Amino acid sequence: MITRARIDAAQKDTVPEYKRHDIKVVRLGALSDLRLDGIGDEQPEETGGRLYLLAFEGTVRYIKVGMVEGRRPSALHERVTRHLHAASVHRCFLVDAWASEPCATRKATRQWEHRVLTRLNPLRKEGWVDREFREYFYGVPFGMALAAIERERLEGEGAAPHPGVVYE
Repeated sequence: MITRARIDAAQKDTVPEYKRHDIKVVRLGALSDLRLDGIGDEQPEETGGRLYLLAFEGTVRYIKVGMVEGRRPSALHERVTRHLHAASVHRCFLVDAWASEPCATRKATRQWEHRVLTRLNPLRKEGWVDREFREYFYGVPFGMALAAIERERLEGEGAAPHPGVVYE
């Protein structure tokens, strides 16, 4: 489906033509990967934050590294929905997504985001990556960005827990 459209377009040196059904299936699969069920909406909104990574494809391929303040899954969902809308205007759609468990503080979330962006920025100097604004990257594979996120995850006060670890 999506891969076949990419291959066909590459052979013809054109922009891929994606089918609506295929786009919907891929988008729903990516959204199901988000950790929207970590800590529920009953949590206090004034603390914490989540880091997220979104990968889009269409007329261009890019990733978005960002953070959302607050611990509620609804805050993350609202932010991602805004990105989906903006991407669709430019004929792009979500193909992959990841979100952290909530960090204990907003400061810890901001610091984590800053470290990740600092790690990705040198790729621009190598000439095969473009960056728009601070957090949009063209040419960085999703897996590479996710590896950068994990490398910059700190242990300690305020840090997001690793998946699968139970914290009291």
